[in-house]
Amino acid sequence: MERSFMVTKESKYLQDLNKVIVFSEQQREFVKKFFIEEEIETSVYMMGGNGFMNCSFEEYNKKGIRLSIQPSENDLIKFCKMLCKPDENNLYAFKKSSKISKEFSQKCVNEKIVINLSGPRISDYFESLGCYGCSYSQFPNGENLYIKVESKHLKETDVVEGFIEIKLSDFYIAKEKFESENRCNEV
Repeated sequence: MERSFMVTKESKYLQDLNKVIVFSEQQREFVKKFFIEEEIETSVYMMGGNGFMNCSFEEYNKKGIRLSIQPSENDLIKFCKMLCKPDENNLYAFKKSSKISKEFSQKCVNEKIVINLSGPRISDYFESLGCYGCSYSQFPNGENLYIKVESKHLKETDVVEGFIEIKLSDFYIAKEKFESENRCNEV
């Protein structure tokens, strides 16, 4: 079954999604500031750690925090002794024993930066889906969110608080409008 909704700001799903967006923005600003302090030129990075999702790390698990970068030529020269070999994505992790890695981990703990980000699973909000998977697409519209959910397990009677059911045709009209307003100028 395929159903579409306008998700209002009162919904738990949108609130949870917005939390992850805020965590992501905080993480991005933190890394940007750290890179400036340490004179790291690149803006391409990945961070992760051995810990829970969507919560900050504590002192006892800070050793699991990893920072990898796609270094510029100057970064490679400056940090060559601190970097591991590149992975399949051409990202170089800072060695755990390096000054940069230790400082980064400590600052993440001190500033309570969320390391591992994970958006909410839409199927967790529909009772009929339970542990079953589903496919979905979503896009923002002001304070609301449009979402289309498809699963053979989705029931017509399944109602989620803050989700207003709309016609599929209305979903596609809104999606076309959103895409045309947000399309990049092609050369």
